[in-house]
Amino acid sequence: MLRYILCLGVVFLLIDHIYTHWGPEIVNRVASGFLGREVTVVEEPPHRESVIDKMLKEVRERVNRLRR
Repeated sequence: MLRYILCLGVVFLLIDHIYTHWGPEIVNRVASGFLGREVTVVEEPPHRESVIDKMLKEVRERVNRLRR
């Protein structure tokens, strides 16, 4: 049971990371393909971070604090 919960957590993190970085591009490409012309359905915010990006940033900050 714990194995399935961990797998579900990993899948959630991967989906979040993929959608955060490439989601709007994929959605716009699929919508453009259906309509046969270039459309923008979802606009990308200038800077976005996924949960994985936030965790890595926090780990780097903690490691830097420990080195000092």
